[in-house]
Amino acid sequence: MASVLKRPNGHHWVQFWDLGKKRQTIRLGKSSRKKADRIKSVVEDLLSGLKLSQAPEDKTFQWLDEADDDIYDKLAAVGLVDKRSSTRLAAFVDEYIESRTDLKPRTVIKFNATKDYMIAHFGADCDMRKVTEADGQAFRIHLLSQQNSKGQNMAENTVRKHTQIAKQFFNHAVSRKLLRVNPLAALPSTVVPNKERMHYVTHDDARAVIDACPDAQWRLIFALARYGALRCPSEILELKWSDIDWNKQEMLVRSEKTAHHVGQGSRRVPIFTDLTPFIEDAQELSEGMGEYLIHRYRDEESNLRTQLHRIIKRAHLTPWPKAFQNLRASRATDLVMHHPLHVVSQWTGHSIETMRKFYLQVTDEHREAALKIKPQLPPAAIENVSAQPMGEAKPKPKPSMRDKAGSTAQKNSQTPVLSVFGFDCLGLSDARIAAEGLEPPTRGL
Repeated sequence: MASVLKRPNGHHWVQFWDLGKKRQTIRLGKSSRKKADRIKSVVEDLLSGLKLSQAPEDKTFQWLDEADDDIYDKLAAVGLVDKRSSTRLAAFVDEYIESRTDLKPRTVIKFNATKDYMIAHFGADCDMRKVTEADGQAFRIHLLSQQNSKGQNMAENTVRKHTQIAKQFFNHAVSRKLLRVNPLAALPSTVVPNKERMHYVTHDDARAVIDACPDAQWRLIFALARYGALRCPSEILELKWSDIDWNKQEMLVRSEKTAHHVGQGSRRVPIFTDLTPFIEDAQELSEGMGEYLIHRYRDEESNLRTQLHRIIKRAHLTPWPKAFQNLRASRATDLVMHHPLHVVSQWTGHSIETMRKFYLQVTDEHREAALKIKPQLPPAAIENVSAQPMGEAKPKPKPSMRDKAGSTAQKNSQTPVLSVFGFDCLGLSDARIAAEGLEPPTRGL
């Protein structure tokens, strides 16, 4: 498939026929025959992989990882490998993010935040090919030590989210055949539920916050999250007046977060009775203000969560964690008390498993409903329990002599009879076994 040609002055060439039946030559310059033979075997393995649409062997991958740029560029020039991209961390990640034209602006912000953490730990010029699993573990510890403006360490789920994005960067390097394995593959990156950050927003607290909102637009934002279970800001800011269908009493909600899943780019949500007055109020005050329900607070630099915290404090309440997500979770919890879980899952745009893990909560209403359940015990049983003094065991009646005699007779009548072969031949007419067993300590038969 390939051959090594010895040239004058110790130079070697490797020649082969490519897939287009064209002879290609790799000029190695002055080199040893052993090195030329190794490159020849690499060329043959790469060429075989191209013909069969298969990945090269692991040893070939390892050789390519360690090959210097000069020989790698010669292999790329004859079409055996893709041109080597920079494996310097900052340059590679920047190139990847720039190539992802499908990303939403907020996703780009998250990717860049993860890149900054990686550069702070590994260094901008870090060669991604030299990052080990131990380096990956050190990166996780680095993330756990990062503190926010309040002096609190990064939450576990935040660490896992950054790890998930970092894995995506390394996976891209693997797909480009720049790396053989992802050194971060073993790090935990699946978000787990945190019950301590789950909070049910009661209807009384919701009304207090609504009363503290500065205008109809903010009241609508809050109502769409608490009573419509819409994501904020992505779904709420994308809601248009043309999406409101008053005849069917429902609205079309577009979700950029789930748009990459087939058939989940949008969903239809009922305009619940709790939500109706806020939409009507905003419609009355928004004549000629554009196509969106929320025409104010659309600036990308606006931090709606920070503003919501101010409004909550104005209502003399303590801001709860995950301000908007817990509004959606509270609505989902309300809905499952009256509708099947799969229906609520469709309305909220979540899988049933995700709702169970991250959204559904136990509220005071559940406890009050449980206390209203009628007794299931028969009245006589309840009277007997009520008549029994607390902490005292009801004494059992002592059996009479007649009861004892009857019990003995009944016990003898229930003595098991062994119906296996062997007793007839031994001349035993009574095959009963004493209570002690097959070999009683006394002559009980």
